[in-house]
Amino acid sequence: MYVKQSFALLFYLKRKKMTSDGKVPIYVRLTIDGLEEEMSTGIKVNPIHWENSFKMVTSQDKNYEAFNKALSKMKTDLNRHFDLIQATEEIATPKMVLEAYRTPLRGERIREERVKNLQLSDLLDKLIEDYLDYTNRYKKAYEDGKMPLPARAQLLEAEKKALHERIEETTQNANIIFDNKNWLKTLILATNEHLLYFLQMSASDHRSTNTLEKMWGRKRRTLEFIEYRYKVLDLSLTELDLKFCEQFKVYNMTQRKTIENTATRYIQALKETMNRCRANGWISASPIELYKCRYEEGDGQWLTMQEMIDLIQAEFDKPSLTEVRDQYVFCAFTGLSYAEVRSFGPGDIITGIDGKKWVSKDRQKTGGDETLPLLPIALDLIEKYKKHPLCLKRNKLLPVPTNQQYNRCLKVIFSRMGFKIDPGSHDARYFFANEVTFNQGVQLKTIARMLGQKSDRAVHTYVKANRTAISTSMKEVSQKLFGQSGELKGLTEKKGGRAKVISMKAS
Repeated sequence: MYVKQSFALLFYLKRKKMTSDGKVPIYVRLTIDGLEEEMSTGIKVNPIHWENSFKMVTSQDKNYEAFNKALSKMKTDLNRHFDLIQATEEIATPKMVLEAYRTPLRGERIREERVKNLQLSDLLDKLIEDYLDYTNRYKKAYEDGKMPLPARAQLLEAEKKALHERIEETTQNANIIFDNKNWLKTLILATNEHLLYFLQMSASDHRSTNTLEKMWGRKRRTLEFIEYRYKVLDLSLTELDLKFCEQFKVYNMTQRKTIENTATRYIQALKETMNRCRANGWISASPIELYKCRYEEGDGQWLTMQEMIDLIQAEFDKPSLTEVRDQYVFCAFTGLSYAEVRSFGPGDIITGIDGKKWVSKDRQKTGGDETLPLLPIALDLIEKYKKHPLCLKRNKLLPVPTNQQYNRCLKVIFSRMGFKIDPGSHDARYFFANEVTFNQGVQLKTIARMLGQKSDRAVHTYVKANRTAISTSMKEVSQKLFGQSGELKGLTEKKGGRAKVISMKAS
């Protein structure tokens, strides 16, 4: 059971132990729930070289950098020992913390544990690499309704079984480390615990392999930053602080050239990992909990309704461009994403409560579902391609090409049409959210459901206060406040052509 304790650490000059050469030793005092213990740091300085406000040695001392680094490390180590003792003994005292700090055997044990943490990390990296390689080959073998040869299918199943056995073996070995309360809990260990959990969920088809791959990439970026900034391979959890987050964000934006929202997502992922550490009892509180992840909301781009009409009526010289145009239009009037339209099959059409055809798609990313009646233009496109060779071969409703070819064709189409926005499959969801639904008076809660969003807040990513919506709203305001001739309703009518004059007297 976790018991909250107050812990304070103070560096100070013990002046009564001044040496003959005028130097004073720096002591550290630990206070836990009112109990105090102190010990010497082994550092002696001239009193005029000590900055008491910041508890640091000033630059006037030639060894100030080494001294301050030693004090900072001591502070980190004492904090870590406090957390470790709390985790193992539930109640920590200053004496227990100092004894743990002084024990040289503990230092050797920590080094061994760091090595084993890195070994587990390398083992997990190899396992994830093999798993992702297998899933890519498996998808390719079965894509578009293909069936591999029996021998090939047997090999894939045997490889899948072997991977599951490796995942289970790795999990069993890792749990010995994860469950050991005395084990040094570091950032790389925490990241691997989160990754291993997600790998298990992905291998059992409860999580996306794409998300697993992104998490694995975030781990590599985090370790890359640690080595760049701190010149080490790993950090204990107690060494993390708000400054770490800020510098990690700056590193991603300046060294890795990411946009600010992407850099913030790395911090958000780190916060999720630290929350798992807290839930696992590895730390009493997340040291980066107070860091606020703020995102710059994008403006979003989409075609106007007139531009969409022009696009629908356009004729192209290549069938591939016409097909991609039709698929983009289908997305624009259903709100489905590229991946969902590519996998869109007969089983995704249901009969709704109104007796008409509805689309019903489960979304792997959010866990929600997109359920809505199909508009006439979407039904016409399904009918148009029902006998297309690729649709018949794949048992799909639209002949959607690869993502690369789809985006390439979109660029050609938008360029020929003279559209000013950068083409992308996601633009169609913006069009659906704004032009097809919001501007036509559909409530945000309903739009969120149709887009497959889990919360109403998420729909604000798509729905914007665009000019059409503003114009419609102001027309309603005008009708409510003003008469047909433009007068403000409720004003007293003029009598005899003269308006009533109100005099203002000074109070």
